[in-house]
Amino acid sequence: MNPARSTLKDLFASSFARYLSVHPTGLRFPHGRLCSSVEATVHHCRPARTRYRNKTPVCRSLDGITSIKEKHDCASCPDRKDCTAQIYLELTIEDVPYRLLLAYTSARNFMQFASRIGKQGIDLENTRILISVRDRGRWGELCFIAKPAEQGALRI
Repeated sequence: MNPARSTLKDLFASSFARYLSVHPTGLRFPHGRLCSSVEATVHHCRPARTRYRNKTPVCRSLDGITSIKEKHDCASCPDRKDCTAQIYLELTIEDVPYRLLLAYTSARNFMQFASRIGKQGIDLENTRILISVRDRGRWGELCFIAKPAEQGALRI
């Protein structure tokens, strides 16, 4: 493995968890800033699960297999049916690491985007992308654009 990539993964693993949240008008940063679009670098993506109670996360798995806090397997959890399937992204924005959990339409948009750039032979990891938010009234839908140097923009 590339030593620089390994170091970056270690940074994500040990850094303070900075989650971006999606709102109809943009992405909200942990310190309160709201942006309708951001340029980011994707470092890793994988399945995740979150169980909510009254819109508050009560259990989360960043690999879709084991809970972070309760340390039990998701497959044997009796509350698994109440979990929201998600995609977990590790990103850097302006050289600061963030986590973003995608669900529903945003997850579908990301999977379509990842599939299309993969078909073009572009590696998703370390790809510069533009993430923008479409206002859907009560929720925000994320859209993804990559601008590889040797090819035109790809939008989903």
